[in-house]
Amino acid sequence: MVFWPGPVRRLTPAQTRAWGTMSPQQMASHLGDASAAVLKQREFSATPRKPNPLRRLLVLYVLSRLPRGVRSGADPAAKQLDPGAFASDVERAVALLNQLAAAPPESLAQRHPVFGAMSRKNWMRWAYMHTDHHLRQFGL
Repeated sequence: MVFWPGPVRRLTPAQTRAWGTMSPQQMASHLGDASAAVLKQREFSATPRKPNPLRRLLVLYVLSRLPRGVRSGADPAAKQLDPGAFASDVERAVALLNQLAAAPPESLAQRHPVFGAMSRKNWMRWAYMHTDHHLRQFGL
C-alpha cells in the first residue's frame, strides 16, 4: 500500500482553515505525530478512554467522513512550532504516512486511545479518515 502525498504537499503556511484552531503547520505536525504513534515511535497524545467497539465500528466503517468538532483528547493547536520548519514538518508527515501505509501488522500499535484494540485494517481505515479529515479542514 502506498500513500499519495500530493494533497499534503500542497499545504502552504497561508492556507485558510474551514474549522478548528490548528494552523497549517500544526496540522502537518499532527499528522506526523499521529502516524508516529501508530508506528510505536512515540506515545499517543490523546487521553485514553474506555474502548467501545461499537464506536470504532461506527466511526471507521459506517461514517464516510470524520465529523467536524469531534474531540479525541489531543490538543495539536497548542503545540508551538518553528515557522522556519514548515517544509520539514510537511515532509515528515508525508514520510510517516508512507511508513504507516507500508507497515506490517506487528509494527503497529495494538490500541488506539479512543477505539481500543486495532487491526491493521482498522489502522489503515483510521489513517485514511484522519488524514482526509484534516486535509478537508484546509480545503485540500
